[in-house]
Amino acid sequence: MTEFQQQCYHTLKTKVTAGQVITYGGLAKLINHPRAYRAVGSAMNKNPFAPEVPCHRVVKSNGELGGFAQDIKVKIKRLQKEGVQVVNNKIVDFKTKVIKIT
Repeated sequence: MTEFQQQCYHTLKTKVTAGQVITYGGLAKLINHPRAYRAVGSAMNKNPFAPEVPCHRVVKSNGELGGFAQDIKVKIKRLQKEGVQVVNNKIVDFKTKVIKIT
C-alpha cells in the first residue's frame, strides 16, 4: 500500500463521520493533494479496509455516487443505513450532507 493510499484511508476514517459525505476532490484537498481526485478514486477502489474505512462516503462533486468496487447497491445501502438518502444514484440534500473543503 502506498503512502498516498494510507493518507486517504486515515483521513477518510477520521474526518468523515456517518451521515456525511465528501467528494473525491474534497478528500484530495484534505490530504494536501488538491489535484489528485482521480488518484483518490483509485485508492477508494482498492480500499482493503471497507467498511471500516468508509469509502462509500466518497462521492462525485455533483452529488452522484460515482463508482464502487462492490455492487453500487452496497454503497447505497451503507449510505442509507447512516441516514444519507439516495434517489436515482444521487445524494438527496447533497449540500447539507457534503463536507465543504476550501
